[in-house]
Amino acid sequence: MFTFFRSLVGQQRFRSLSFQSDELFRSLQVTTLFIAALLLLHALAMVLFEGMSFGEGVWLSLTTITTVGYGDLSSSTFEGRVATVLLLYFGGIFLLAKLAGDYFEYRASRRARQRCGNWEWNMKDHLLIINAPREDSERFFTRVIEQLRANEQFKDAMVQILTRHYAEGLPPHLSEMEGVAHRNRDALDDNELLSADAEKAAAIIILAREETNPDADSRTFDILHRLREIGVKDIPLIAECVNDSNRSRFLEAGASIVLRPIRSYPEMIVRGLVAPGSEQIIENMFTSESDEYVRFDLPLLNLAWKEVVTALIQHDLGTAVAYERLESREVVTNPHASTIIKASAVFVIVNEGVKASVEHITAALADANNK
Repeated sequence: MFTFFRSLVGQQRFRSLSFQSDELFRSLQVTTLFIAALLLLHALAMVLFEGMSFGEGVWLSLTTITTVGYGDLSSSTFEGRVATVLLLYFGGIFLLAKLAGDYFEYRASRRARQRCGNWEWNMKDHLLIINAPREDSERFFTRVIEQLRANEQFKDAMVQILTRHYAEGLPPHLSEMEGVAHRNRDALDDNELLSADAEKAAAIIILAREETNPDADSRTFDILHRLREIGVKDIPLIAECVNDSNRSRFLEAGASIVLRPIRSYPEMIVRGLVAPGSEQIIENMFTSESDEYVRFDLPLLNLAWKEVVTALIQHDLGTAVAYERLESREVVTNPHASTIIKASAVFVIVNEGVKASVEHITAALADANNK
């Protein structure tokens, strides 16, 4: 027994600062078993030497090892006192102190591993975000998470970020956000995807590692294949694509939504998640391909908004989506149909190939009024 105690002292003295949480947890288990064994032996000794009941022996053992010393029971025989000294004074109290020390060290080690992204979170129905923008990633993730929290479907969902971008842990603002966890591993490893519980996620977002480098698509394509191989299916899987020619390949590889990486507008990712298809509408706003948003400067006075929209659609000039107020120059989007407007300009989604002009719109409105 004394050899065992000496080994415990040596273990405490020379314990490395890198002592891992799993080793500490095993130490907690072993120490707890030894304490339970000592308490049982002491209780049996009290039954044998002091003539106590087993319940009284357990009560005396507990009050002694915790140094409470309740005083209602005590050992009076020589054998009983020797058993108390050897089992509890020399052994039990020491082990209990060690157990408390191991417990606090385990909690500290666990917090450190969580902070640095080395903890396996064992999540389910969470949002898994793979990779991180190289520039201004804290602002990007903050806006994405804030938009997720503003949506009823994802307001309480846990978010796990799988990336090696934060080797020292998440930035302070991100780490303070509720329900945000970090896993400091590379997604190009099936085991690490499993450790991030990818197969149990509610949705997965794969960011382009470099939003302007087409080579980033090869990494995204590899991750998509790995996700499919580990059994990820039937969940929203959003992938950013730098080169538009790779979009079809991403969809064939398992992505449900493919979009361009637009770092200045991270909310587009959330739009694609909560309203699939809306991301394509937003993407079109940033390009001149297909539909185009056009401003037409012309006065529109005392007209109902529905009259403007109807007239443009009937003449195949496009869809009016907003107008600029005449006095304040404020842009009003998607007004109510019955709103009477006083506008200095109107914003219209014009189909590719349609030649719309101020004259065409004026004529369409005049024709509608004549009817």
